[in-house]
Amino acid sequence: MLHFEYATPLPDAWRALTRCRGMGCPLRVYETVDSTNEAAAQWARAGAPAGALVVADHQTAGRGRHRRVWQADPGKNLLFSLVLRPALPLDRISVLPLLAGLAAAQAIDALTTPLSVALKWPNDLYIAGKKTGGILLESSQSGGSAHPPDFIVLGLGINVNQEQFSPELADTATSLLLETGRFIARDALLAEVLYVFETMYASLGDEAATNRLLASYEARMHQRGERVEIRFPGGMGTRQGVLVGVSPLGALRLRTTEGEVLFHAGDVSTRAIKG
Repeated sequence: MLHFEYATPLPDAWRALTRCRGMGCPLRVYETVDSTNEAAAQWARAGAPAGALVVADHQTAGRGRHRRVWQADPGKNLLFSLVLRPALPLDRISVLPLLAGLAAAQAIDALTTPLSVALKWPNDLYIAGKKTGGILLESSQSGGSAHPPDFIVLGLGINVNQEQFSPELADTATSLLLETGRFIARDALLAEVLYVFETMYASLGDEAATNRLLASYEARMHQRGERVEIRFPGGMGTRQGVLVGVSPLGALRLRTTEGEVLFHAGDVSTRAIKG
């Protein structure tokens, strides 16, 4: 499964599987690629349409936010990237990784009952207190910061059937297999994630619908209601407070002694405060 490279037109069997009108069409599936995000970006620069999907059995240079290395055993996990060309206001784009996380969480939940996926703002999926997935959004913008991006690549990695992790990750990472004791079909999980995300994506132009989705995201937030420390990049300091939720534009809301403060995904990372 997932050992082929498909070019358009999309095979009928995959089209039926995904149930999507746009997400996942057209499709390229690789046995090995350096990074699905990079492969999708190259394809987008060559004219790939919105909804184009790159899936890989293995990544040799997978990465997460802040250029962190993403480790995944070949043939065990779900690694994919979508090309998006949203006609959205710039401030709405920051909501996309949150919706992708919510879509993945809803798709996974049916497979992990009674365990439920929690979402660590802005881009991580957690089960039983351990990370099981991550999201990386990258954009290409030739018209300057005031203009919409030429395209967006939304990458998602889920630890599906991985049986063990390196010693440095063993205490903090997990997989669906380790949590459920069951092997899970990666293509079927991918189809469900795409189906749910496509429905959410279509609602982004509706403010009320988007607010309902963000409320669902808040209900799953890892560390919500807890005291956390916000860390700024490059050792530029920290800020402490209680994690309240997210704003209508996807920023993290932190209640501090000076009042509520908003933080944006590109600026910070969070950690729980012990004790």
